[in-house]
Amino acid sequence: MTAHHPATRCHSSIRRLPLVLILFLGLFPGLALGAEPRIGIADVSQEIADNIRAHLGLAREGCDLPDWRRRPLLRNADGEIRAALRALGHYEPVFTLDFKRTQTCWSLDITLDPGPPVRVRTLDIQIMGEAEQDPVFTDLLQSLPLGPGDRLRHDRYEQIKSSLNRQAAARGYLQARMTTSQMRVDVSAQAADLIIHLDSGPRHVMGPVTLDQDAFHDRLVRRFIAFEPGEVYDSQRLIALQQAFIDSGYFSDVRVEPRIDEVEQQQVPIQVTLTPRNRWSYLAGVGVTTDKGPRMRLGLENHRVNRAGHRYQAELSLSAVDTRLGLGYDIPLGDPARERIGFTGGYQRERTDTTDSDLHSLGITHLRQLPSGWTRTRSLTFEQEDYKVADIRDSTTLLMPGFQLSRVQTDHPIFPRQGWRLNLSLRGASEDILSTLSFAQATGRARYIMPLGEGRLLLRADAGTTAVQEFVTLPSSIRFFAGGDNSVRGYGYRKLGPTNDNGDIIGGRHLASGSIEMDYPFAEQWSMAMFADGGNAFNHLNDWNVRYGVGAGVRWRSPIGPIRVDIAHPIDGKDNFRLHLTMGMDL
Repeated sequence: MTAHHPATRCHSSIRRLPLVLILFLGLFPGLALGAEPRIGIADVSQEIADNIRAHLGLAREGCDLPDWRRRPLLRNADGEIRAALRALGHYEPVFTLDFKRTQTCWSLDITLDPGPPVRVRTLDIQIMGEAEQDPVFTDLLQSLPLGPGDRLRHDRYEQIKSSLNRQAAARGYLQARMTTSQMRVDVSAQAADLIIHLDSGPRHVMGPVTLDQDAFHDRLVRRFIAFEPGEVYDSQRLIALQQAFIDSGYFSDVRVEPRIDEVEQQQVPIQVTLTPRNRWSYLAGVGVTTDKGPRMRLGLENHRVNRAGHRYQAELSLSAVDTRLGLGYDIPLGDPARERIGFTGGYQRERTDTTDSDLHSLGITHLRQLPSGWTRTRSLTFEQEDYKVADIRDSTTLLMPGFQLSRVQTDHPIFPRQGWRLNLSLRGASEDILSTLSFAQATGRARYIMPLGEGRLLLRADAGTTAVQEFVTLPSSIRFFAGGDNSVRGYGYRKLGPTNDNGDIIGGRHLASGSIEMDYPFAEQWSMAMFADGGNAFNHLNDWNVRYGVGAGVRWRSPIGPIRVDIAHPIDGKDNFRLHLTMGMDL
């Protein structure tokens, strides 16, 4: 009896259907059973089969195909199949079509011999005019997608023409035209001769730039423009100009338009229309990490203090471990997109299991993005810190000049599959210049991400070294510690480092740590990860006691950025496992 239950349920379900719906399903049985048309093409490559289906009008029909429509579609199928094969270089195919009606739908079986392919015999591409000496066109001709001996592909022939026309427009050859464009196919010889001749005409130059905006002084906005009227036209310069305006944070909408219809004497006028963003923006957010627990952030920024482009910002961050208040005032210099001077002030209170610290700071920074892509930051910071490390409580005053180089390359700003980041910094102080101690410190941080199949490989390295005569005089903010969410997982925040005679962690002069991690997607926004971390802070190389942590976790690509949940096991640690929850970018 059990074997008959499914059939019984099916019949009872049909009896409960409305009569109109039963009649409808009877007229269109393919819909009732979820059937679909089938087009079978045997013994050919996937490329040929896909191209034939893309050309066939029949492939766009459903199971309810009426005979009056089927007949012309089948007549057209002959020409459509031949066109699909010619596009891939097969000019002498032999094929038959077998169309059948089934109880629920229809099928079309194509028996096909595509025949031998036509191959490119000669490729005659000539660039005439000023573009003949343009290195961009020279490089393009050396990397063509089609050459002598290759199977003829119509799409690649069209791709060559499109690339030439596109580069001509982008490079300012606005009068360029194809004087010859021919594809001569000798079917009997199974050979094709391709001829493409482009006359570029003269190269145009940048014309005057007209600005449409009233939020800032024109002299400020014009400093974004990295070219002068009379320089050769290049659309990449216009794209870079648009991106610079967007990246500045001053504008909500940016339009950079070459006025091709207003060209005079080969000069292309440029129209720039800028819509300023709202003067004020506000920040309010909450988050959580295992290093610092729940955290709340509040902030505000004035993007337009005046027409000279000054701006300021303030941010407050509160957590169980630390409290931070930061103030900043920025003034654009030189190229406003790449250079600015900033004045900063702040207060930080940190309470951890290893240190207590109250830090007040004032500073000035000069940031400039170099032509090489590196960002250089020079700074002068005054800090006053009251701190406690183990049983030592002290106070320091430091005037620290600093220097930093940083660069990031990534294929996506939030969820990269490939990219890297490198930060190198130097800072120090002298007792002879408003400081209670002398020291010099260098730090480096490196991040690297690369594809690994459908997943990723993530590498991290951190290093630092300090030169100081008496280590005990270093405040806690200058010392190195390891352990935590972004260091050696499996250990607590700042729980690794040299200890005193009582076993209290007091930090070290030097730091070396690293990590290797692999993640692999298992759902649209989710990945699983495995990792191994290692490193420690130390005072002498022969005392470097490397600690290791291994574990696994999950990653969620949330709307606000990556969120990571890890379970780590500390090798030689006191805990069996430790939970790590972090938010933030991978690079």
